[in-house]
Parts: sequence; structure tokens; C-alpha cells
Amino acid sequence: MSSSTRMKTTRGLKTQARFTGDGVLVVDKPAGCTSHDVVQKVKRKLGAAKVGHSGTLDPFATGVLVLLINGATKLAPFLADHEKTYLFNVSFGVETDTQDSTGKVVARQPCEPLQEREIRAACDAFIGEIEQTVPRYSAVRVKGQRLYQLARRGVEVTPPNRKVEIKDLSFCELRWPEAIFEVTCSKGTYVRSLGVDLARQLNCNGHVSQLRRLASGEFNVSQAITLEQLEESLARGELHQLLITSVQALNCYPEVRVSHLDAKRIRQGSTLDSIQFLDPGPSPGWPAGPYKVLDPDNNLVAMVSMVAKAANDRPDEGVAFKTLRVFGTVE
Repeated sequence: MSSSTRMKTTRGLKTQARFTGDGVLVVDKPAGCTSHDVVQKVKRKLGAAKVGHSGTLDPFATGVLVLLINGATKLAPFLADHEKTYLFNVSFGVETDTQDSTGKVVARQPCEPLQEREIRAACDAFIGEIEQTVPRYSAVRVKGQRLYQLARRGVEVTPPNRKVEIKDLSFCELRWPEAIFEVTCSKGTYVRSLGVDLARQLNCNGHVSQLRRLASGEFNVSQAITLEQLEESLARGELHQLLITSVQALNCYPEVRVSHLDAKRIRQGSTLDSIQFLDPGPSPGWPAGPYKVLDPDNNLVAMVSMVAKAANDRPDEGVAFKTLRVFGTVE
């Protein structure tokens, strides 16, 4: 049995295995359940103390859901802001209150079959920074309450607007009365709203009938496993083959290294002013970060950012860092 897996005992009898290690698991979320449902299912299957995720998916959506297990839940702030890629279908002619196929029809308008060149031109209008109106059925809070809760009670509120960035929006295929698109966008983009706005740009009603997340930051659907595959791997004792380490999950961040002694001091709360970085160490020309701090054994110690030095500091005295998050325990 792995050192990260323990068996719970009740009056001398072995029961469910308890996973005590850390790691990131990329799950292919099925349609019809919430992200919270998936988190709870995986938590029960692993017997883990903590499981979180780095970005929710709508219940009707499928695809990449990045789960953070035990100590890896501390990674959430460093993974949630990354761009996402989605494949989605827009069904033309019908608009719903939820902007997807689960809602009630609120508008129906015959729409003449569109030409591919029209659709491609409409896509180009959304590239760059755009302003979206948050859907009425969303988890955003207004006056302390989530919008979907207010919508279900019939309470009329004005949803807020937010600016997002569409990095790329491509038309993939026309299957009238549906069209398939792929979008890469910033955190916080509502693809349902994008689909509705895209239909309106083409002078049609529309809603998103299918939505699949293909990638979230460094993680993509080729790495994702289904809940059934997870159960099979657990039965074979192969969970370790599925997990991504915290260091691997932070591959997109530059690194700095410290000695074992300084790693221990950081975990004990020492300020970074007293830490000696190993070669190649940071220099004043480096970007602000964040950076991951590793010990000589490649263990994650902390996430840090570079900060401006005080005006009376000498420029040749190096750079200053601020600790953002500490990982691991003091041995």
C-alpha cells in the first residue's frame, strides 16, 4: 500500500482507503451534475480530507475540471486565472432564459440558413476585450444573493457587466440549425452569453446547446479521466499514475531554488530577506512573477512575487520578494 494511502479501521476491521497525499487530478466532467457534485464524489472515492477545483463548469457542460487534492488545494489561486478553451454549439432560432438547452424558451424566431462566410465574419467581431452581461442564471452575487437563486424566485435584478477577453473564436462546422465553434478566452467568460450574442450578431435568436471545456490553463482534455476510469484505477491501486504533482501543475511559472535549510526557514515563517537563493538566482531585471520556490529535491516550498525595494535600498543588493503561499510541513 502506498505511504500516501491509509486504511480506516473500525473495531479492528478495514474499511475505506484514505488518500493522504497531495496532487492534481484532471477529470472529464459528465453532463447533468454540478462541479460541486464531482468534487464530493471524488472526495468520497479517495477518502481525502480536502478536494477543491480551479474553476467551475455549468451543470450541462462537460470536459476539463481540474481537481485539487489535500495540500494541492493551496494551488487554486495560481491556477484559476488561466485562460480556458471551449467547444460549443449554438442552436439558432430559439432563445432560452438560461441561455442553454436546459432553460425555458423566451423567444422563437424563424432564421434563414446562414452562410459560412457570414458566421466567420461574426466571429471576428468578438476578438479582443469585450463587455458581457452576466447571465441571470449564474453564481455571481448581487446584494449578497446568487443570481440564479433570485432568478428562480422570479426576482427581477439588473445583472452586472464585466469585461473579458476573447483570445480566439473560430467557426468549426455548420449543421443547420446549429453551428459549432471553438473559443479561447480569459477567466470569467460566459460562453453561454457569447453564444447568444453571436446569434444576435447574425440577427437571429440562439442558445448554447452543447458546451465542452477542452483546456484550462496547462491542462487539456487528453489528460482527463472519467469518474468510471478513476474508480477502475483505484481498484487496481494505480491512483499515483493519474495524479499530477504540485510542481508539475505549476510548470507555467518560473522557478527559483533554495537550500534545504532555507526551505525549512521559509516554512517556519522566515522573511525572504534572510533567504539566500541558489544559482541561478533572481536579478533586478526579472518580471514580478509569481515564482515557485523549490528545494534541491524539487519539492515545492512556496509561491512568491518580486516587490519593489525601498527607496533607500542599494540597487546592487539584489531583489526583494514577498511570500504568497507556503507549501509543505516542517520536518
